[in-house]
Amino acid sequence: MTAPVLVAVDVPLAVGDVALTYATSVPLAPGTAALVPLGARLTVGYVLGPAPPADRELRAVLAPLPDIPAVPADLLHLAEWLAQEYVCTVGEALAAMLPPGLGKHLRVRLAARAALPRRIRALAERPTELARLRRALGPRAAEQLSCLLREGAIQLAAVLPTPPSRSPRRPRRPLAVHPSLWPSGRGSGTVVVPGAEREGTYLAALAEALAAGRQGLAVFAAVAAAERFAGRAREVLGAAVGVLHAEVPDEERLARWLAVRRGDVDVVVGTRAAVFAPLASLGVLIVDDEGDVGHREERVPRYHVREVASRRTAGAVLILADQVPTAETYARVGGAGVELLRPRRGPARARVGTIDLRRKTPDGGADVLAPPLVSRLGRAVKAGGRAVLFVHRKGYAALLCADCGYAPTCPRCEVPLDYDARGPVLRCRYCGDRYPPPSVCPQCGGRAFTPRGAGTQRVLRVARGLGLGPVLRLDRDVARTPDEVRRIVRQFRDRGAILVATPLVLEVADLPPVEVVGVVLADGLLRYPDYRAPERGLRALWQVRGLARTWCLVQTYTPDHPALVALRRADLSLFYREELRIRKDFHYPPYGEVVRVEVVGAPAAARGAALGLAAAAPPGSDVLGPAPLPGGRGRWQVMFRTSGRVSRDALAAWVRRAPSGIRVALDVNP
Repeated sequence: MTAPVLVAVDVPLAVGDVALTYATSVPLAPGTAALVPLGARLTVGYVLGPAPPADRELRAVLAPLPDIPAVPADLLHLAEWLAQEYVCTVGEALAAMLPPGLGKHLRVRLAARAALPRRIRALAERPTELARLRRALGPRAAEQLSCLLREGAIQLAAVLPTPPSRSPRRPRRPLAVHPSLWPSGRGSGTVVVPGAEREGTYLAALAEALAAGRQGLAVFAAVAAAERFAGRAREVLGAAVGVLHAEVPDEERLARWLAVRRGDVDVVVGTRAAVFAPLASLGVLIVDDEGDVGHREERVPRYHVREVASRRTAGAVLILADQVPTAETYARVGGAGVELLRPRRGPARARVGTIDLRRKTPDGGADVLAPPLVSRLGRAVKAGGRAVLFVHRKGYAALLCADCGYAPTCPRCEVPLDYDARGPVLRCRYCGDRYPPPSVCPQCGGRAFTPRGAGTQRVLRVARGLGLGPVLRLDRDVARTPDEVRRIVRQFRDRGAILVATPLVLEVADLPPVEVVGVVLADGLLRYPDYRAPERGLRALWQVRGLARTWCLVQTYTPDHPALVALRRADLSLFYREELRIRKDFHYPPYGEVVRVEVVGAPAAARGAALGLAAAAPPGSDVLGPAPLPGGRGRWQVMFRTSGRVSRDALAAWVRRAPSGIRVALDVNP
């Protein structure tokens, strides 16, 4: 007697449904791993529960895999939510949640009777991957394997690494934390932590959770930051700390995951996928730098750590920390269960000054480095100090009026228009609308309307022409590996006067003391064609200011931009007030939802599919696009925006019938 059962398999939604239905002759609990056939392949699936009766003959589950720990119920529910939210299958969601080695690349060990053919007995000599097992069994692999298992001719077991032995707990060091960093007594809710002084807050929150017999999880945007904090947590908390990130070799990462699943770990520290760590008693979950792009997954499902963390912390404390919190997070402050932890006054900050570039007549390199910045650089270097010239992007230029700072924006999307000099044409990256570049500024009537910006090479030439001393360069063209970054930083420490750097400099943990930082052009940061550009630009500028000991000078054509006013006055509320007003007017989060669907395929097919997707827009949504994406002719995007929630049902229906050869990925509030 068989019964239908739903099994989550790692296949795209276009293959079928969010889960596939199989027949089983033995009871299988939800979360159980099982070997199942998928077309001509063998793969691992995870049982979700009973399925409705089927009106067709079902393929059978080949064998349960009891050696693999079952997926806990809370993570199964989370996978089902991911599938619904990001329009994918539950199997794709579980593949993102589980470590390598528990899915497509699982290795199995066979015990075979001597009477079997040599090609099958040879598989018993060492662990083998499922693809090799299928090839050895031939074209009817699933039927042969099912028959052999049923007759007892072979036995099948998953090969898993041995989890590391439990680290001995050490006595905790006394932890004295200022009450402003962590007032004790929280059992649940969300705490928003702005500012740079956050480590004490994290350690105090984790210590409180551990004292209550619960576990902790800290997710960082960068591997280096995760490793540093893990070491600090071991040292201070005396707890068993597990580290999970993509730079850990696959087998070692699986072994560490198994130790977490076994309950041998008190605190998990890691990057993006660590947010799914199978902790049985989660007491506090920390998301460091919650607005960093490193927290958004690039593969399907394209989840954001912050949103997953919010789903995991019912009955636990969620800490969202960033020097400049996202607008969505800031808007939640004061709501039910959401508190802003105001940081105490830290060490003296560098002074911030803005250099107004409007109505300046370019003279040689003065359009790159204005005289006030050159003067401040000269004084710092002559006194034996160092300086950094920050270039936001390697060569991106914003179209601006040099007389008043006006930059054209899309009237539908309220994002700066992208300037393409080959046209020349102004194009919206969201909706694809095109406009001729104005020859006269519509705001002031000025005629100095040209792209403004300089890449690292041009800034390097101008800085060297000043004759102030050695000038070094730090960007991805000259520093492709961590060793190359360390070499340039060492040169800057030993003999460099000026370092011309892109945002790569913000990832350097041991940058030598810097007296002066000059931001070559802030407008490129704040006017990038993205609705999040002002927020991300301010976050970068806030971090850049932290590099300087005395002065941070910002060159700009828009000195009254809310982000720059907030930076000068060190008051984020001045920025959020205006930013949230714009978001509300145009239905951007937190006052609406934006869903971006990326369509990739052969150029003509991808464009046609994107047009078809736009025509199948979810009801009540504003359609922006289709618009081509940078990086290839066969990449398009369609965006849907609404003041409520974009219907996933209409999107899922289109994805299921997407043309053959078309790949689809969905971002929520990108």
